[in-house]
Amino acid sequence: RHESWGQSPPCREGTGWLEDILINMEKGVGDVKEIPMLEEITRQIEGHTICALGDAAAWPVQGLIKSFKPELEKRLTDPKSFDPEAHFQKAWSGSGFENHVWAKTHGDGKTYAN
Repeated sequence: RHESWGQSPPCREGTGWLEDILINMEKGVGDVKEIPMLEEITRQIEGHTICALGDAAAWPVQGLIKSFKPELEKRLTDPKSFDPEAHFQKAWSGSGFENHVWAKTHGDGKTYAN
């Protein structure tokens, strides 16, 4: 969202929509009906922008849906059963996240929420 230079409406508007929907899904407050909506937004962005940012934003979301749609559906229909330890990669060292100061300073108030 913050990287769009604003010239292409599909990218300027679409990347913000993608981010908003994905944040809700991460928190477990999204709706299963938003999965096809995400797919449609990525199709409207892909190939319809001046620079490569649009495609670069759309393709990972398309891959997420293609590879993990059942997990997304489960996360949204039964958020209490979500186990972040089973789904999120640790640092290469194997230790947990320790850079809370940087995240607080640069994370726009966003943190992972169970």
